[in-house]
Amino acid sequence: MKTTFSLLLLVFATSVCFAQFNLTTTKGYQNALENETRSENGLPGPNYWQNSADYYIDVIMDVKNKILSGNERIVYYNNSPDSLGAVVIRLYQDLYKKGNNRNSIVDVDPRDIHNGVTISSLSVNHTEIDLSTVHRSGTIMIVRLGQKLAPNSSLNLEIEWSFDFPEHTLIRMGTIDSTSLFIGQWYPQVAVYDDVYGWDTRSYNGMAEFYNDFSNFEVNITVPEGFMVWATGENTNIKEVLNSEYLSKYQKATESEEITHVITAEDIEKGNITTNIHTWTFKAENVSDFAFGISDHYLWDVCSVEVDENTKRRTIIGTAYAEGAIHFDKVAEISRETVRALSEEMPGIPYPFPYLTVFHGDFGMEYPMMTNVGPDESYAMTVYAHSHEITHGYFPFLVGTNETKNGWIDEGFTVFLPEAVQTRLTPELDIAKSNTHAFAYYAGIEGEPALITPTYYLDGRIYFYLNYAKTEPAIRLLQVELGEEMFLKCLHIFIERWSYKHPTPYDLFNTFNDVSGQDLNWYWQAWYFQQGGIPDLAIAEAKKTDLGYDITVENKGNFPLPIFITLYSGEDIVSTELMPAASWKGHKNKVTVSVNAKDGVTKITLGNAYIPDANQEDNVVEL
Repeated sequence: MKTTFSLLLLVFATSVCFAQFNLTTTKGYQNALENETRSENGLPGPNYWQNSADYYIDVIMDVKNKILSGNERIVYYNNSPDSLGAVVIRLYQDLYKKGNNRNSIVDVDPRDIHNGVTISSLSVNHTEIDLSTVHRSGTIMIVRLGQKLAPNSSLNLEIEWSFDFPEHTLIRMGTIDSTSLFIGQWYPQVAVYDDVYGWDTRSYNGMAEFYNDFSNFEVNITVPEGFMVWATGENTNIKEVLNSEYLSKYQKATESEEITHVITAEDIEKGNITTNIHTWTFKAENVSDFAFGISDHYLWDVCSVEVDENTKRRTIIGTAYAEGAIHFDKVAEISRETVRALSEEMPGIPYPFPYLTVFHGDFGMEYPMMTNVGPDESYAMTVYAHSHEITHGYFPFLVGTNETKNGWIDEGFTVFLPEAVQTRLTPELDIAKSNTHAFAYYAGIEGEPALITPTYYLDGRIYFYLNYAKTEPAIRLLQVELGEEMFLKCLHIFIERWSYKHPTPYDLFNTFNDVSGQDLNWYWQAWYFQQGGIPDLAIAEAKKTDLGYDITVENKGNFPLPIFITLYSGEDIVSTELMPAASWKGHKNKVTVSVNAKDGVTKITLGNAYIPDANQEDNVVEL
């Protein structure tokens, strides 16, 4: 018992004092290093590969009866060195299947429970499959292959399917009103087979999001007369489905920053917006998913913004919304300024996609070139929600992170990146301050797992606390630690290395270590691998010196935080000093900071509104 207790003390002391670490990695990642598909410096290895697919889909949306039916042909490319004996298919709408497991926080209206996705036919390489031999569990369908799919070869899957579209439940998609629907997670999709974990067979439970291959889509969407369709990718038959008046307005809007009301309430009343062709065709290349929205009464605002001054490439932005949806008349402007800021400022990389449609829906969810966001009484939260979902264009739709395992990567960066433009659009919105407060408040709650814990294990408020409130300060304080210039360099190179690829957290950590030239494992360990922990710095002592004050700061908590000291004379700031979080490296729990100041100092404070601290009562010394 004595040896065990001593070992526990050593582990605790090490975790508090932030010594150097070799990060604990998974067996799958170690195998990837050995197979040279990944590299210890964070680069894709010389043997890196990933699979992909081409989807050719015809879908009919029966709005009156709320039934979606379709058929698709999938060409699946096995670029791996492995022979595959099966193909794993995702049937996301089996989330609503009677008896299937759902995350406890997911509320499905009993009226939307059904018997699951109906598969009418399934063939592999033009050979019909006996559906009784196909294994289905949760939202996963496993199709065993009579002949293995060899490396560097492909196969053809053909599937005909249908399901009852949810009318009363909005989980990222669903029925917005009787004739307005947002359609996501709707087609049979080949799951990811990757170099780290093999097949991704985790069933969708309604909470943890998605991990998809980059693929190509050609989709024909048939809707009732008078319906508009907005979708991922380029509408390749827009000249056939829109009448000339609206086509002309749309085409002019795509070349201007000015917002054009392509479809107004008066236009809806008048009718005759669409032609008698009711099948809309969209094409999208190298995207990780496909979604669409439909309505027969939504307004449509369109503009565009230049995102790359070198190529003059523009992103065309459209907002589709019901008349009277609060603040939605301002959403085109919010979207345009968000895309501009993301392209020019932070991260300062041209917005990845040529199209972006913001759809008046519910819940708040992102898809490639599409967002689904509901109205909010608060203009500040309207700005936050839309700018956040738009920023997902970088994570996970440019950098293909695994949201089901590591939701904190895409959510953390997506909270952090648009903060400046959010505050510019609505000064009362300060997401950095809000997350600092939330993290300090919730940190150390009972049962808090490490950030590195796979997202699919998380439930309830822990999911949102970890992925948003904890990860944002972790990223922002890393920027403070590295400095803005070095942080941005690391981020740019990470995005460059892993654009349209599948990075793990270790590729992120190793890239920042490599590019910065620093061993940041002490930082990753504390923020991402530590279970629980509390941010808590305190002023232990303040001594007057000939030049000013020596202030001893104690780390009573478990996080390496920057030290920010402010000296006041009355209400006036006399002097400030910022020390990096690295000050805590090397088995330190106390650091002395010397601050120059003349006589007349009346108060010394520690920290600010952007450095989390769970107990601020010991952060002030009155003199």
